[in-house]
Amino acid sequence: VIYKQLCTAEKFYPDQLLDILKISSEHEALELADKVEASLVTWRRKTGGLAHSKSSWDMMKDMGGDAGNDKNHILAARARSLLFCLKQRFPELSQTSLDICKIQYNRDVGKAVLESYSRVLEGLAYNVVSW
Repeated sequence: VIYKQLCTAEKFYPDQLLDILKISSEHEALELADKVEASLVTWRRKTGGLAHSKSSWDMMKDMGGDAGNDKNHILAARARSLLFCLKQRFPELSQTSLDICKIQYNRDVGKAVLESYSRVLEGLAYNVVSW
């Protein structure tokens, strides 16, 4: 039902989709959030939004203007808006599986620590220059 609404609806309204699904508990909301996040990551990878390195063939396909790429971009945008509305509707929603994995493997935490250090170093460099 979710995929059909994401693909076929000319105008996509995430609130209406959530009303159709009639989510009654936070457990159901968390399951839906996990599924939508997994789909979002897949569609973003297909559009090239998360690709780490591309082969020359992938670059040539991108230059050719892939129509499927555009569809994946639309699906990713719709999934992102659905996830946003879901989190607004259930503000006390616990962490999704993707969030747990990021924390477990220190992906987001590591970036936050590096950014903090860079801000401190920037402040120190400014003080040294001003002296």
